[in-house]
Amino acid sequence: MFKLFINTGGLGKRLYSLTKDIPKPMIIVKGKPMLHHLVDWAKKYDVSEIVMMNGYKAEKIIEYFRNGENFGIAIKHSNEPYPLGSGGPLRYARNNITGTFAYMSGDLICEVDLKEMYNIHTKNNADMTVTLHKSSHPEDSDILQVDENNQIIRFVSKHENHDNVGDLGNAGLCIMEPKIIKLMEEEVFNFENYLYPRVLNAKLKMMGYITEERIKDIGTSERLREIEESDFGVVK
Repeated sequence: MFKLFINTGGLGKRLYSLTKDIPKPMIIVKGKPMLHHLVDWAKKYDVSEIVMMNGYKAEKIIEYFRNGENFGIAIKHSNEPYPLGSGGPLRYARNNITGTFAYMSGDLICEVDLKEMYNIHTKNNADMTVTLHKSSHPEDSDILQVDENNQIIRFVSKHENHDNVGDLGNAGLCIMEPKIIKLMEEEVFNFENYLYPRVLNAKLKMMGYITEERIKDIGTSERLREIEESDFGVVK
């Protein structure tokens, strides 16, 4: 049993016609908010509690989910006092961390087997395990390079030279040990660009969970339409 922290504070600027009155994770997908789909997904695995890290229009998420009683899973809310970047909300919610935990972006539709990912994390005695999938455009993406054992050895920013670094991109879901929080010394920061290099520099064990399981962010109207027209994300 472990907790799942979901970054639910997104503005969704590219989808402003849909997000002017609601947070991005509350966009309706297949008849209900995408965040509701994530709650249904989490319930399939050993998630004991979900911590929603709210920002923009937090009251909309709190009003919908409350304490999770109506959803069959415990839900808590951590509301950032002002925009803290993609990583700062996790540091702000750190008092809710009691052991190994998962973290993900709230603008995802996800079919990753979280229990299998957790098993790989513990089997490898990892400090952090990141879901990786092959990027269709690695040349302008952040890439995580792995060795023959799928241990992550290098973070390559989208602005760096990508020669011979592979094509494995971050999918927005990871599992961490509490010690990772100690590396978050800034209050406001970008999760990937700030944290991944610090984990590597600290010589902590960072594993890649390389998968073809579907996980997709809904950041544009085109992606949203693709999801609506597929069976992706429907919890069976």
